[in-house]
Parts: sequence; structure tokens; C-alpha cells
Amino acid sequence: MIEPLIISYDLDGTLVDSIPDITLSMNKTLDEAGLPHVTAGQMKAFVGNGIPPMVERALKAVLAQAKAEKDFKTLYVTILERYKILYEAHCTVETRLYTGVREILDHFSGKTQVLLTNKAESITRKILNYFGLEDYFAVVVGGDTLAEKKPHPDVIHHVWDRTGQEGLLCHVGDSPVDVKTAKVTGNMAVAATWGYSSRRELMDAGPDYLVDHLNELKEIIA
Repeated sequence: MIEPLIISYDLDGTLVDSIPDITLSMNKTLDEAGLPHVTAGQMKAFVGNGIPPMVERALKAVLAQAKAEKDFKTLYVTILERYKILYEAHCTVETRLYTGVREILDHFSGKTQVLLTNKAESITRKILNYFGLEDYFAVVVGGDTLAEKKPHPDVIHHVWDRTGQEGLLCHVGDSPVDVKTAKVTGNMAVAATWGYSSRRELMDAGPDYLVDHLNELKEIIA
């Protein structure tokens, strides 16, 4: 077992399944632009690096699908800004907590727990407040909180600065980005298989542990 000073968690695909609302909001945005819809499966592949790259991937996919002769750059700016508005308004419609989230946060309540996500901080806090989770976290870092976002080492350094605890951190997340976030600062990475990346993608990223359920953290973290 390991004894980290800090446990950090990703949000989407780790603590919450947000794909239904992400897909809903993207399709509302595409409807307004007269473009075809994306599927939930497509959106799973597009998330992980923050809203701008996700919107870029989705827009390129639907433009290719529709064989639309539209100017990507001009349309991207409009779609991005409209998506942000619609998603903030619909981010808690169908989003749900994964099984065991409250139990594991309660179990480790004696440790410093933080949240590290590439989702916009305002939307992140809205989701946390909706589910009554915000008080569990000493620090919340969104994709727009700092000049850099995961997997940049500044994210972990910010956590150390804010908590005053510069020591071993264990990061739990469902993507190769999360694994890299921990590894670039010499910390421990736990990859969650129930999220939006395949087991192979996670294994190739080289995590210290691979878990199939949040409860397995109790067997890893002292």
C-alpha cells in the first residue's frame, strides 16, 4: 500500500458520467448551426483535454460527415462560445455519480483530497455543488483555473502550493492525460477503467495501478 499526503481525482469519467449532458449540449449547439448530431460514443473519444479541443474534434467530425463546405475557423469560434453557454445550462440534466463516489470520499476524508479536471472551473463547481461534493475537496483546479492545464506540472505544483503539502500525491483518473499528470511530477497514478478510455490505452500510459472500481482504492491507499 502507499501513503500519499494528497489524493487527487479527475472528474469526468472518474467521479461522474457526464457524457449524456456533454452530448446533449453539443447536439443543441450543432442544431442551431444546421449541422448533424454527434453520438455519445464519439464524444467519449473527444473529451479529456478540455472544452476547446473537444469542440474542435466534434466540429471537424460533423463537417466531414456532412461534407459541408463551411469555413471551419469562423464556425469554430461560434460553436465553441455557444456550446459553453448551453453546457453550463445543461450540465446536471443527466450527469450521474458513479457507484461508490461518496463512500470513497468519506473513507479518505482524513486525507487531503483535491479535484483536478480540464473542465471549466465554473461548470465543475456547479456539478460538485449539485451533487453536494464540493466540501470534500481542499482544492479544485479546472481547465481554465491556471495558465496551464493537465498534464502540465504546474497543476500539481499549484496543489502543493495551495495545500502547503509538498509530498507524495496519488492521482486517480480515467485517461492517459491523468496518468501523465501524476508521472510528470514523480507522483503515483491510478487509472480508472470505468471511464472513457480503453483498458489498452490506460495500460499503454503506464499507470502504477489499474482499478475497475473505486472501492479498490482502499486496497491501494493507506
